[in-house]
Order: sequence, then structure tokens, then C-alpha cells
Amino acid sequence: MRIVGNLLLAVGALIGLLVAGAMLTSPTIHLPWLVVIGLTKLVLISSGGLIAAGAVCLRLANRADERRRLASVPPEGPGR
Repeated sequence: MRIVGNLLLAVGALIGLLVAGAMLTSPTIHLPWLVVIGLTKLVLISSGGLIAAGAVCLRLANRADERRRLASVPPEGPGR
């Protein structure tokens, strides 16, 4: 789960950076400007979704690790 989370975070960040770089460096795209803006928004929103999914996967992996760690510790109480 941790590998999937890191992969989703990296892919989301990479897509976001590539779209931002493409917007800054290539102003001559042969599409109407409204279509370009719409596609850019869709790609950036999907990039944010990938980053969020990666963060959720990492959180679930951390929670599973913590539960495993806590389950291996014997309970401490009075008289033990």
C-alpha cells in the first residue's frame, strides 16, 4: 500500500508540473483558448485527485503499521 501511495503522489505531482510547464512554455497551441483552459483545469484537478489518493493510501499504510505495532506489545496493567 505504501508503494502505491508513493507512486500516486509522484505521478500526480509530475502531471501537475508538466501541465504547468506546458502552459508557461507553449502559448501557440492550435486549439481555441477556452478549450485549452478547460483541458488544463481537468488535468490539474485529476492531478490533485491522484495526490489525494496517494495521501490516503499512505495514511492507511501508516495506520496498519501502527495497529500491527500496538498489537505486538503485551498489555500492561496493575500486578503485571
